[in-house]
This record gives sequence, C-alpha cells and structure tokens, in this order.
Amino acid sequence: MLTIIFFLFQILVTHAQNTNSEIKEIQKYIQSTSQNEWFDPVNSSGTLDNGTSYDLSYYVLPDTDIFSIIYTVYDKYTIQKVFYYKDKKLIACILEETDANNANKLIRYVDYFYKDGVLINTADENKNLPSNTLLAEGLELQAKALKN
Repeated sequence: MLTIIFFLFQILVTHAQNTNSEIKEIQKYIQSTSQNEWFDPVNSSGTLDNGTSYDLSYYVLPDTDIFSIIYTVYDKYTIQKVFYYKDKKLIACILEETDANNANKLIRYVDYFYKDGVLINTADENKNLPSNTLLAEGLELQAKALKN
C-alpha cells in the first residue's frame, strides 16, 4: 500500500514539474519573441451590436504567422483578451477585466496556457471564464486574421 501511495505521489510531482516547465517555455517564447521580433501590426476598431466599442490588433511576424491578437471591449467593464500563437497554434490567453469607472480596478484575471489545444494549467481554470471558450475565441480570431 505504501508503494502505491509513493507511486501516485511521484506521478503528481512529475506532472506538476512538467506543467511548470511547459508554462515557463511558453512564457520564455512570448517574452523573447516580443523583445526580438519585428511586427507588422494590423489595427481596427468598431462598435458591437450592443453599442460598445472595441479595438482589435493583430501582430504578425515577418513570415506572416500571427504572434498575438489583442481584443479589447470598452464598456463599464473593460475586457482585454490577449491571445498568443506559435506555429499557428494558440499557446496562451490572458484576460483582464477592469472597472473603467473605478481607476481601472481589476475585477477578473486569468492566464491560460495551452498545448495542442489542451489547457496545461488546469488548476487555474476559472468556471466563470472557461478556458475552452477562450480557446475557441482565440482560434476564431486567428482564422479571421489569416483570411485578411
């Protein structure tokens, strides 16, 4: 019985270490690319059906791959979603919701990291901001950007 408990503990520890190293690799890629690459930004803005305004920015690498997309909706609560891509796959999404009427007070924040479309940091899942919904939105925005 003690052997089984030890074995299960080893699996959990190894999984946590692998998850942390994968997240650190994604963060390193994002930071390195942000600092060292030249981007051709594509910016647009508009108004949603409910009257709120938005900004949408695509950051394209020289090889025409999308590196990041920033989507910001301005309302009583400002929501900014930043999606990061590598090799045409979504690797991270950061969402910040702030109260625009209260000195940009942070209301909600999530950062999700993905590998092959699967959430890596499952312990950080926020049921009010589901990772699969943000993944789908990031992929949809990427598809639209690639058509332009």
